[in-house]
Amino acid sequence: MIKKLNPKLIRYIIVGGCAYLIEMATLFGLKDGAKFSSIKSVAISYWVGLVVAFILQKIVTFKNHDRRVHILAKQILMYSLLVLFNYIVTLVAVKLFTPKLSVFLVRTMVIALGTIWNYYFYHLLFWQTDVK
Repeated sequence: MIKKLNPKLIRYIIVGGCAYLIEMATLFGLKDGAKFSSIKSVAISYWVGLVVAFILQKIVTFKNHDRRVHILAKQILMYSLLVLFNYIVTLVAVKLFTPKLSVFLVRTMVIALGTIWNYYFYHLLFWQTDVK
């Protein structure tokens, strides 16, 4: 028997894929186009992907349109803590692995791992106030 997939999880994956493509396009433009270093390129493209992901995950994935200041403040604070953790993991991975692997591969591997723990924390911490 095939179990029906969770629509929220499907939206999460699609939105994440879109944010990933935007981040990788930015990374490519900075690294190969503007000739920035791997660290600088990832540092900038990370934040572009982050903003896109936050907005789309909140609105599209979790269908949370709540704009009350105290709710947004809590979501942004919790999201910021997770972002800081993800950012440090990303830069450490780039520093450690880019001498032997492509920066695009390293960033993709970190995103894949982060996708797992981010979904869990997004669901638990940020969107407990889902507007149904």
